[in-house]
Amino acid sequence: MEPLSVTASVIAVLQAANAVVSVCYDYSAAVKNSPWELSRITEEAKSLRNVLEALVQLAKQAETADPVPETKLPTLKLLCKSNAKPGPLDSCLEELCWLEKKLSFPKWAGTDGSKRRAFMQAISWPLKEGETAKAVERISRFKATLTLALTVDQA
Repeated sequence: MEPLSVTASVIAVLQAANAVVSVCYDYSAAVKNSPWELSRITEEAKSLRNVLEALVQLAKQAETADPVPETKLPTLKLLCKSNAKPGPLDSCLEELCWLEKKLSFPKWAGTDGSKRRAFMQAISWPLKEGETAKAVERISRFKATLTLALTVDQA
């Protein structure tokens, strides 16, 4: 996998992390007493975003470096590979997209009944406590894996 495609893969996940953080901020602004789970998800997504930003910088440096392409970012390339099963980076992207969709406010429909239902969904926390805990745990694991890849590839 070329450094450019590694960069593109990391940027895709970074954009998804930014989208989750944005949705969390929107939810927090719209709901007066936002649930404590929201701050946990927001902080974990921001922390993941920081690691992804560092990986983007490392990948961009690898694009312009002189050594043989096969030796650049070996650990990160392994995380990007997806043969039969999705790699960790793909799984992270899927998790973030699921979370963004789950946390996004419903679209306002044309009828009064559906508007009322959309409003009630908007003011209630869309995740169950177990879903929140699992999402935070999975994001934390992805962050730890990516941090390890960052550390190894910087060495």
